[in-house]
Amino acid sequence: MSGRNPTSQLGNLPGILIFAGFCGLAAWIWVPNTPQTVTQTRTPTDTVGSRVAGGVQQLSELIPVTTERPLFHATRRPVQVAAPAPAPAAPERTLSLVGILGEDGTQIALVRISGSSELYRVDAGGQLGPWTILAIGDSFVQVSKDDGDPILLTIGE
Repeated sequence: MSGRNPTSQLGNLPGILIFAGFCGLAAWIWVPNTPQTVTQTRTPTDTVGSRVAGGVQQLSELIPVTTERPLFHATRRPVQVAAPAPAPAAPERTLSLVGILGEDGTQIALVRISGSSELYRVDAGGQLGPWTILAIGDSFVQVSKDDGDPILLTIGE
């Protein structure tokens, strides 16, 4: 028998096969694919003349629209929107008498300003905003607004 071992000759073969496999895989990944060309078949009626005729047909369908509403005409201007109406003026604030508290000479009027739910206690000679309380009676209050003419308020007005 010779000194060579048959298993030693096969020792490099699996490594060589694995290396060759990796090289083949790398070549398959990196090699560009050849593009496939798709041939388009045309029918004998699909010529330049027939395509132009189709375009002319589409344009002729649009002509009635442009005659009804021409592009460069005064009627093509945007519709003028009316200016918004000015906001209505706020209603004038008024004073209303809700009740009278106390006895003769020490009476206090309960009044409410329109648009408010707050009650105010005012005695004779008192001031509430632009109103001056001139006199308080059993069922009325006499007020003056901005030092104008006296106004008589009764309960429920």
